[in-house]
Amino acid sequence: MKTTVSTMLLITLFLCQILQTLSVDLERGIPPASSVDHVIKELRLNFKEEMLNLREEVQDILGGSERSLFWMIRELIEEVREYQEEVANQDKVVLQLKTDLTAALGTLDEVKESQVALKESNDVLRRRFDVVRSEVRLISQHKLTWQNTTASHRAADFLVDGVYTRSTDETINPIQHNGEGANQIVSIDLGGYFNIHTVKIWNRLACCQERGSGFVVNADQTIIGVTSGSRDMYSVVAGPEVYARKITVRQPTQVHINLREVQVFGSGPYDEEEFA
Repeated sequence: MKTTVSTMLLITLFLCQILQTLSVDLERGIPPASSVDHVIKELRLNFKEEMLNLREEVQDILGGSERSLFWMIRELIEEVREYQEEVANQDKVVLQLKTDLTAALGTLDEVKESQVALKESNDVLRRRFDVVRSEVRLISQHKLTWQNTTASHRAADFLVDGVYTRSTDETINPIQHNGEGANQIVSIDLGGYFNIHTVKIWNRLACCQERGSGFVVNADQTIIGVTSGSRDMYSVVAGPEVYARKITVRQPTQVHINLREVQVFGSGPYDEEEFA
């Protein structure tokens, strides 16, 4: 850059020299002499030389004498154009990201609204279910049954078939019947945990009602009552907060069990965590 400034100063000095010569000749009234032409010619040569030197300096500064200023400017313009295209592409990407983000936020809001609506719906259904399950009702009919012995093909299924009329005809009013021996058992699996309210035991009508005395009634492992006397029906009321899945009727003495029906009334079902 110092050389460039020197060259410019040199050109300025040459121009000043010409002007000074011309002004002196004009003051004398003498027309320009041939020496002036010589000076101008010399000035042109010097100027051309200095311009070549300046061009070389500029090329050296911009990347070397082998590369022209035109091509360097062209490359620079191309780089600027590529940069502009890259910025434009980035702007498109950013715009697409903003659009996608807006859409995702909209979807998220819809999901949140759906979850709120679903929760409200579930709460309504839960309240309705709580109302239904809090009602004391028959919960044993057509549930799974079991007995440890069976006589005359009279299975425990008759305990929960819903048939317990006043008829003594056991072909239309069938009974279950255990075999002989102590600790005869019949049981009903309720299929879930219920709050037990009452167990009704419908005794045989045709005969042998005395066999109904002394039944031990269990709700799972809890004894909720013991029957006594000869009756058509025994009603065993459970205490408060008795939760069970299985109801068992056991005869500890050497007496058969032969019953028309066993009905369990209660509310539920409940998760074990709700009462444990």
